Amino acid sequence: MLRLGILLISIVAITLVGSASASSDITLSAPIAVDTTGNQKSEIHVGDIVAFSSLISNHSDGQKRFTYLVSILNQDNQLITREGLSADIGPNQEFTVAQSWMPKETGTYNVQTVVLDGYMISSPLTDQIDTQVTVK
Repeated sequence: MLRLGILLISIVAITLVGSASASSDITLSAPIAVDTTGNQKSEIHVGDIVAFSSLISNHSDGQKRFTYLVSILNQDNQLITREGLSADIGPNQEFTVAQSWMPKETGTYNVQTVVLDGYMISSPLTDQIDTQVTVK
C-alpha cells in the first residue's frame, strides 16, 4: 500500500544578491502556493499537493544556518501540520524554499511561515507571515 505523505520540495534556486539594505540580516517573502514543478497555483483542491514557496535572503557578510518553518492551521485555529526545512545560506545569497502539504478537507486555512535561527527549537530571525488559503 502506497502512503502519500508530505512531500518536501527541496531548495529550488540559489541566486547571488546584489547590494541590499534591510533592517535584518535575514528576510522572508510572503509565501506563494506552487505545484510540484514550481508553477504558481491559482486554486487549491482537496488531494492536491501544494507547496508554499518563499524567498529567504541573507543580507550579511557571514554564512547563516536557518530553518524555514511552515505551520498550517484550520479555520478553528487547530494545527494541521508543522514542517521545517533547515539549510545554510551563504553571505549575500538568497534561497527559494518550499514546504509542501496535501489538504484532506475543504475550508479556509492559515499558513504561517517564519525563519528560525539554526534548528527548529531556536529563536525567530524574521517576523511570522500569516497567509490565508482556501481549499476547494
